[in-house]
Order: sequence, then C-alpha cells, then structure tokens
Amino acid sequence: MREVISRPIQALFGNKINKLETHTAIQKLLELIPEPALVYDPEGNRVLFVNSAFLVLSAYSQQEVINENLENLLENPTRDEILREDITSGLLRTRNRLDIPVELRKSLLDQQTGYLVLKVIPRTDLQYLSGDWQKRLITTFQTIPRLVEISTERWMETIQRLLEVLKGLFETNLICIYQAGADFPELRKLISLEELTLFPDTLPSSDLIRLSSPVLWTPGKRMITQLHRSARIAGVNYVASVSVGKENALEGLIVVGGMETQPPPLLLETMEVLAIYVSQVISRSVLEANNRREAARKEFQLHLYTSVYEEVQEGILVVNPDSVIIEINPAAELLFGYTRNEVQGERIENILITPDRFLPALANVMTTKASTLLENITLHRRNGQTFAADVRIVPIQYDSHLSGVVLLVRDISEHEQILAQSRQLEQRAFLGEFMGVFAHEVLNPINNISTGLQILSRRLASENSLQDLVSRMENDCERLHHQMEALKTYAKPYEPKQELVDIPQLLNRIVERWRPRMERLNIRHVFQSAEKLPPVIGDWRALDQVFNNLISNAIDAMKENGGVLSVKVSLSTMVSNRPHLEIAVSDNGPGIPDDIREKIFEPFVTTKASGTGLGLSITKRIVTAHRGSITFNSYPGATVFRIFLPASEET
Repeated sequence: MREVISRPIQALFGNKINKLETHTAIQKLLELIPEPALVYDPEGNRVLFVNSAFLVLSAYSQQEVINENLENLLENPTRDEILREDITSGLLRTRNRLDIPVELRKSLLDQQTGYLVLKVIPRTDLQYLSGDWQKRLITTFQTIPRLVEISTERWMETIQRLLEVLKGLFETNLICIYQAGADFPELRKLISLEELTLFPDTLPSSDLIRLSSPVLWTPGKRMITQLHRSARIAGVNYVASVSVGKENALEGLIVVGGMETQPPPLLLETMEVLAIYVSQVISRSVLEANNRREAARKEFQLHLYTSVYEEVQEGILVVNPDSVIIEINPAAELLFGYTRNEVQGERIENILITPDRFLPALANVMTTKASTLLENITLHRRNGQTFAADVRIVPIQYDSHLSGVVLLVRDISEHEQILAQSRQLEQRAFLGEFMGVFAHEVLNPINNISTGLQILSRRLASENSLQDLVSRMENDCERLHHQMEALKTYAKPYEPKQELVDIPQLLNRIVERWRPRMERLNIRHVFQSAEKLPPVIGDWRALDQVFNNLISNAIDAMKENGGVLSVKVSLSTMVSNRPHLEIAVSDNGPGIPDDIREKIFEPFVTTKASGTGLGLSITKRIVTAHRGSITFNSYPGATVFRIFLPASEET
C-alpha cells in the first residue's frame, strides 16, 4: 500500500510513531464512526481505509476494497461531484451485485493530502435518523404495553399485533415467531407475517440454543444455524433474531429479515424489548390456561359429587361429630319420608329410628375412625312403616381430625321384590317359549283342515246346505291361524335396533296412512308436535307397530259414531330428570270397560270380537325394550294413552 500519511496526520500521533501504528490508529478512529465510512484519496481515486460497518453494508472483505478504484464501488456520484458537494447521492455496488441507494456525506481528514472521510449512509437508514421516525418509535413503545393488556384468552392475536407493530415500524414483510414445545423436539413457526414464505416452517432445537443471544446475520458472515442457511439460499439481505423467555427456559424465537434493505438501526434493541412483552403474554396465557384447567377440574369434581349425591339410589345422611344431621340427599328424603329442611339440625337418633345396634356402631366409628357395615337392620319411615336396610357408616377425616360421618342407607326390601319379579319373569319366559312351540305345532293342522275345507267346498254344489257349515269352519280356521301367528310373534325375543328415530316424522307418516279410513268413518284428526324435538334411539319399525296399534285401536273405538283422534308430541321430565319424549294418543270413544282396565296390557285381553288380545301386550313389550313406559287414562267419552321414550343426546 502506498504512503498515505501526511505530516499533519503524523503530528496527531507524535513524530516517533511508525507507519504501521499510524495505520492502526486511523483504522480505530474510523471504527468509532457508527455509519458505514471510508477514507478516500481523491487524487488517486482510491479507497484507503474502511470501517466494519461499510464491510457489512457492501458484503466485501477488507482486501477487496482497499486500494480499489472508488468508481468500481459507486455507480455515481462522480469524483468531481464528490469534491464539489458536501452531500451527494448515489448507488453503492455490493458484492452480491445489488445496488443500494446511498447518501455520501463528506468531511476532510487531512488538509495537505486532501484525504476525505466519506460516510456511506443507505437511503433507507435516513428515515430512521429523522425526527418523525423517532416519534414513531416512542409511540410504538407506548402502544406495546396497551396491546399486552388484551385478554390472554386471545394471546395468539395479541402476539400477532405485537409483530405487526414491529412490521410497521421497520417496514419489512419478513417477520415470524417460532415456538419451542416440550411435546415436540423442534421449533415450529407459530405466527408469520411473510408475504412469501422464505423462512422454514420448522427449525432444529439447536438453533434456539445458538441464537439464545440477539444475533444480526448478513451475507458473508459465518452461517451457524439452519435459519441462516435458509436465509442465504433465499437471498435475504439480513436476519435478526432474538430469543423469547428466560435464559434457562427459552420459549421461542422472534425473527426479522430484509430482502432489499440493510438492517435498520435499533432493530435488535427494539426486538429485545418486544421479546420481553411476548414472553409476558405467553407466560400469562399459560398461567391462565392452567388456572382454567384447574377451575374446570374442580367444577367437574363438584358436578360429579353433586350428580352422585343427587342421583345415587342409596340414602345419604351426613352428621357432624355431635351426631347432628347437616345434610341428606333426595334418596334419603324418599326413603324416610322427611324433607331436607325438616331434618337439618336434628339428632340422628330422632330420624334414623331403629331398635337394632345402630347407635353403638355409630359411637364406635367416631371413636376408632374406622368404617363399618350394619347388614339387614330394621329402620322406620316417618309413617311408622318398617323396612330392612344395610347401613354403612363412614368417617370423614380432615387433617387427622374427625369432621363428620356419612351414613349410606340401602333399602334391601326392594331387593327381595326384585328377586320375586325375576322369578316371575323367568316363568313368563318359559311360558313364552312353550307358547311359541305350541303355536308352531298347531298351525300345521289348522292349515291342513283349511285346505281340506276349501277342497270340500269346491266339490259341493253351490246350493248344497253344507256350504254354509263349510264356510263357517273356514272362517274359524282363518281366525285360529291369525291368533297362532300373533302368538308366535309375542313369544319371540325382541331386541330393538339402535338408530336415531325422528318421532314426529314417524307419527305424521302413520297418521297420513290412516287418513282415508278416518275420512270414511267421519273421524277428524289433530296432530301437534313441539319444535326442535330431539330424536330417540330405537327401532323405527317396532315403534311404527306401537303407534299403529294405538291409532288403530282409537279408530276402532270411534268407528260407530265418528269423533276426534288427537296425537301430541312434547318434551317431558315427568318420568325422571332425563328428558323424555311424551307421545299422547287420545280418542273420544266410549272408553275402556272397568273390568279389563287393570289387565289391559296382559296377553289375550281385548274388547274386539275379532281381536287377538296381543296388540297392547306387544306394544308394552316394545316400549319397555326401548327403556320407555306406557300409561293410560280412560273414562266414558275419552281414552288417552301416553308413551314416554328417553330422548337421545345425539343430534
């Protein structure tokens, strides 16, 4: 390198300083200038020194720039324009052949040699030096805290708005944030404001470790991460990254890039401030999510306790250590005949009256704090009626202290009734099986007799007096055949198919099927259905048979004098707390005779001369198989059958 140090410059550092030390001193002084800068020799039109900011801007190495002709680095201005004007505009040719609009600001380094110091400031950076941009920066830092106050239930939206603030401040379309998660071993892109997707969707977790400190990467620098390699391939001019979270618990990475500009000043510093607020938003969202989950868990436990407490069939009584009742459940109210308000504050021996060993057992549980079971003891209801029960006594302990006792009372008298009913059902099942076999065996002789009678009728002359007898016998065979077929149907085991059934639609179809017959018999019909009724789960063909039987019976009851058939569908909670569909079929016929009302659902009970007496029996069987129930009210002039079917929770 030629001698460039003049006497006045040497005078700054002393006469005894050598050339190498002088060059080093000038280079250090040049590095104190924050903007890209170089020392220019106008006479030789050469670059003598450059600072590191200029190397970052141009992407050249120092060896490529020193002693280079200035015209090879600047498309304009010319040498004469630089010497004539203190401030000029031009284009800087960079190593990647991308021309950057710049402003050159000149100052004299040495009077004798004429060496100049040229500050090469990108035009885009000039806006960041203006008072307007500084005001925007201040406004931004005032806006960010207010954005963070947005409900953390919308924390993703809050983070996106924070990134949009950064985008508007630095006018870049390459901003995204990556999130680290314990359930996946990589960084995943959480939010992106990229117009073109240049940054990868995922990054290895090692990138977060290597970029834990703020990093500004530009082409020419060492690529230490997958993020930088992707930026190099995409032709990105710079990539700034700041980690989110604490040093020992990093949560993600904020990334900002630029395609046509150099990194603006204060970029990393602004991103660091933004990262603090992003971390606060994430931390608050995680905390509130945990709080919501904990609240939901406690609410579920409370709901579970309430549901069990309210719906359990066993009677529950809670007493304090002084044997005073503090709570009972609805099952206990039904079991003993007392209301909750009547027993609260009463001593347990005044309500749970028993001549057995209950009180000594209760005292023993309170002393030993060990639960016990009293089997088959006699208890009294409020009305004086006695019943057999099993009573479990369970202590309630809190911090090793007895805080109360829970009594679980199970009425075992119902168990005996259930056993009796089971035996009866077994007998009926055996009878049903026998009836099915019997009907099958009888049908064959009936068919043979009917066939023989038909042959005999064809061989007899039409005027033969025996024709009337043969005809009556054929009718008897047909009636027996019909009865045997109904008997076989009743004897078959029945399990409904499970599918969603729209009851109003099914009923409307059945009513329309009977419309012609009702018009002939002068019967008017009324069909009513509530809106938006849930379906039921069952076998629509079997339910069709149920409603067809009821409507057929109602029409038969009114066929002599006409009348009104009413079908109404509504939602009901009369049967239990679970919603049921109530289907009411009513007529204004003569009513059901008193002598058969008690056994109307039993087989072979009928008021029709030609009926089998199995219609209502089969109807009740189908309804019961659908976990429903059927009731009726009848008096002279009206009969109403009500069917209750559990509503499905499916839609």
